[in-house]
Amino acid sequence: MEIDIILNEFASPQAAAELGLMAERYGLRGVWSSNYGWSRDPFFTLSLLAHQSSRIRLGPMAISPAELHPLKMANLLFSLNELSGGRAMIMVGGGGAVLQSIGKKRERMIRGARECLEILKGASPDKLMNYSGEIYKVYGYRPQWHTDKPPLIYFGSNHPQSRKLSAELADGLITSDFVVPLMKEFITKTHEELRAAGRSPQAFRISNFWAWHIKQDPAASMAEARRELMLRGWLGEQYFAPFLEPDEVTLMRAHERDFLNAFLRGTHVIENVPDALVTKMIRNISFAGGLDQIEPAIETLKAFAAAGLTEIALRVHDDPADAIRLIGERVLPALR
Repeated sequence: MEIDIILNEFASPQAAAELGLMAERYGLRGVWSSNYGWSRDPFFTLSLLAHQSSRIRLGPMAISPAELHPLKMANLLFSLNELSGGRAMIMVGGGGAVLQSIGKKRERMIRGARECLEILKGASPDKLMNYSGEIYKVYGYRPQWHTDKPPLIYFGSNHPQSRKLSAELADGLITSDFVVPLMKEFITKTHEELRAAGRSPQAFRISNFWAWHIKQDPAASMAEARRELMLRGWLGEQYFAPFLEPDEVTLMRAHERDFLNAFLRGTHVIENVPDALVTKMIRNISFAGGLDQIEPAIETLKAFAAAGLTEIALRVHDDPADAIRLIGERVLPALR
């Protein structure tokens, strides 16, 4: 199994290049740049890294056709791919955070994603594209300069409809915050849908977004993990049910606002929720703690690989260079 890292959405092009080159030296597979309404442009963020690196893959996540027309998405993606010599990738998604920022509702997400994937996959320097979908239109499109190896196109979602769409049209699928039992079940169904679509599971990429908080300072690690816990599966019951008791799930759901307040305030203090429950959640749905937690993290990654995951996307937070160093020196060698 290979490892990607996901950079903070505020990373500058210079920081992305520095961190990406560091990741490349350690042998990580790829770097993702996050996309939010308040972030730097993820394509531009990766431009310096694309120019300066030689092996590592790089791409923006998650880009929604509801925020960016598929033709313009294709031009940006193909430009990044050209700059990197055929190493670009993209995760197409629903665009929840960005759509909130621009006041748009999620409407016909699956239909829009289907048309977007068809346009991205169908664009060619060798033939003119005329596409008339229910939502998106493209006329006279022929990117003759797009001659590098095609970029990898992922779709990002945890939902069955999205999984089926990915199996039909995408190069890969990225889920978020799936623990191993859920991931194993999801991959089994993905492989079934790939075969039904006449495609080989061996040629399809499956990744999972997962939070990395491990640090030399255990207290700093747990504080960071507590602050970010609201984002883990957005506290959906299905993500926590494999390891929480029913009464713990009920308690978690009853205090969603307290988890959200901690995130919005940038604090590790989660009010009205027992510390034991918070710690149990963190331990099971992220990698957190001191250096003694690296070996358990490696075992979890091996379990993900045994379930069929081809790569994992580790979201790094406050100390990205230290996280990349730990992953490169301690984790990656154990997975080879």
